[in-house]
Amino acid sequence: MPQSDRDYITEIGYVTEGELWVTIARSQRIRVFGIPLTDTTDENLATAEATFVDLPQINNQSSILLKSRSPKWAYATWYISTTDRQTLQNHNISQLYLRLYDVTGLDLSYQTPQLVQQYECDDIIRDRYVAISATDRDYLAEIGYFIQGDRWEIITRSERIRVFSRPQADFWFVADAELIIHGSTEPGATVNIAGKPITLKSDGTFHLRIPFSDNSINYLMTAIAANGKQSTTIQKQFSQENSAG
Repeated sequence: MPQSDRDYITEIGYVTEGELWVTIARSQRIRVFGIPLTDTTDENLATAEATFVDLPQINNQSSILLKSRSPKWAYATWYISTTDRQTLQNHNISQLYLRLYDVTGLDLSYQTPQLVQQYECDDIIRDRYVAISATDRDYLAEIGYFIQGDRWEIITRSERIRVFSRPQADFWFVADAELIIHGSTEPGATVNIAGKPITLKSDGTFHLRIPFSDNSINYLMTAIAANGKQSTTIQKQFSQENSAG
């Protein structure tokens, strides 16, 4: 909400060719109350860390792993080394991107791969599912960032993988999930989730999409006021069960 202690309604409708708004349905009026920010810091509250797929951290080098999960989906997980994180911080780079390329039949020593998908990645995210547009082809993934407007800088690149189609007679079924965390606080505040800073919009809201690749995720979320004197903490635990029937 842009402002608290105010009344709001919502509408569902459409816009005509003459840019006239036509209402289909309107909600009841609600009141959004402001909540005083109190100091609830608990020094004994343990820091919660999310569980991610472990990657081999050879000589503390950044790495990324791409795996085929089905004919329509692949799974990418990555590790950013301390050295690379420091480089990002020194250049004030907070937005990373995951790129998926089609490299079928290409020699990457002199040929440029075709970009298939590009995803924004918050610093806290270390994995996600990526959509596969065509099967029986080779793919690889990169983690990187843009400098000077549109210059792509690679942090690390995965090995190429083959995504196979499946015979029609071979019945299969795959279902994966994503976790969406959204919230708001006062503009200018600092928000950390699992010890990682989250970028806020100008109105103090934030929105985070996290692949739900583990059975349990436990997050400690902390907001610190702009004056640095007040803070509040929320701890949320999410779980899922996989069963075949």
